[in-house]
Amino acid sequence: MKNIYEHIKFGTDGWRAVIAKEFTFDNVAIIAQAIADYLNFEKIENPSVALGYDTRFMSKMFAEKIAQILASNGVSTVLSHAFIPTPVLSFAVKNNNLSAGVMVTASHNPCIYNGVKFKGPYGGSAMVELTQSIESYLGKNPIKESGQTEVKIIDMFEAYQKHLATLVDVEAIRSLNKKIAFSAMYGAGCGYLDKILWGGKLEILSIQNEPRPDFNQILPEPIAQNLSELIQIVKNSDCIAGFATDGDGDRFGVLDETGEFVQLHDLMPILFEYLVKTRNLPGNIVRTTSMSNTIDKIAAKYHRKVFEVPVGFKNICEKMLQEDILIGGEESGGFGYKNHVPERDGLLSLLLVLEMLAKEDVPLSRKVKKLRNEFGPFHYKRIDRHCNVHHTRKNLENLIQFTPESIAGFAIENINTIDGLKVYFQNGCWMLVRLSDTEPLFRVYVGGNDEQAVNAIIFDAEMILTNSWGY
Repeated sequence: MKNIYEHIKFGTDGWRAVIAKEFTFDNVAIIAQAIADYLNFEKIENPSVALGYDTRFMSKMFAEKIAQILASNGVSTVLSHAFIPTPVLSFAVKNNNLSAGVMVTASHNPCIYNGVKFKGPYGGSAMVELTQSIESYLGKNPIKESGQTEVKIIDMFEAYQKHLATLVDVEAIRSLNKKIAFSAMYGAGCGYLDKILWGGKLEILSIQNEPRPDFNQILPEPIAQNLSELIQIVKNSDCIAGFATDGDGDRFGVLDETGEFVQLHDLMPILFEYLVKTRNLPGNIVRTTSMSNTIDKIAAKYHRKVFEVPVGFKNICEKMLQEDILIGGEESGGFGYKNHVPERDGLLSLLLVLEMLAKEDVPLSRKVKKLRNEFGPFHYKRIDRHCNVHHTRKNLENLIQFTPESIAGFAIENINTIDGLKVYFQNGCWMLVRLSDTEPLFRVYVGGNDEQAVNAIIFDAEMILTNSWGY
């Protein structure tokens, strides 16, 4: 069994690996059998699973393989009739009271990756206990697969779209006599925004809106450096905003009317304030350690509580299940909302931004400027660096154990170690350093009111993590 554990290692909410290297039909079959064994041997009554898939290479065939094995093991199985965004799959699980969900996707990872995401019966990321239980069944029983079993093929988007109409004023958006630009980044969001907003006055300039397994050689993560084509369209047109969703449609990115990327550190407090002031919605906030504390200041203004959790939406999901949460978010483009599934949802997020623009008729750039006038300037930088994981983990552990009094000449005020190392500096800047759960790389996030300080801190942090130990 040693080879199984070498090739199948579960991360944040499932397993991701390189296609044809570790991500093979044989290994996917092992995982499918483990899911079936978990559902059957843990005595889950009438086990049932929904399956979805993205636009990656052979995602549909991998999903069909999983569905066939689950059904062969007596698990009631439904499969999406087409590629779908991950939140559509998650909603199908909750809406149909199913035992679990499985999504074949590697989210925003490069095109050489694919993966299997697990969803709990609540329609959100699987908790650690669930993934560990599934992992414990890997290779324990022979794979059972019969060609005579029935897998039900259904349209999962229709019910999801109806539900969105209860959360968003879709008609107000459709009635906007304006223009926006949208990129699905060749991923699972292709075509779906057009379906939701079809028939109104709003004009959508869609790009990268046809499925491509290679994402046309771009990284399907909606951050500024990957959105150059979308930025140029917004800059050269009279669009009121630009939007993008990632490879599996659960993350999103936003450009203002000038083509400037709107940091999620700014958008989360702006959107939260809109939901509180205009929509009068109750609830608190959960954010990851990688988010700026601007949202904390807005929350205090409205007497709402903020929960800070480690990076990874499963941690946000867990808090959304425990507390009355209005919005939960992480800086990498994932927001979840009250009265929905405890899950990132890129389409719902951009629709709420559009509703805000329709109701308030205030440009995004002006909203960001107002936020910064109230709370001071904010500069942010993040780097992702491929690395020798063993070497980098040792350096990070040493940095946590022997945290210096200053980095880049800036005195450290206090630290937080709930996820990697988060450092708060006396000058108001903060830094988070952590290893990725899904790729062999480390990330450094730095924010603060001084751009030069942000650049200096991120430079020194990279040196510490990549060099032999020492300052």
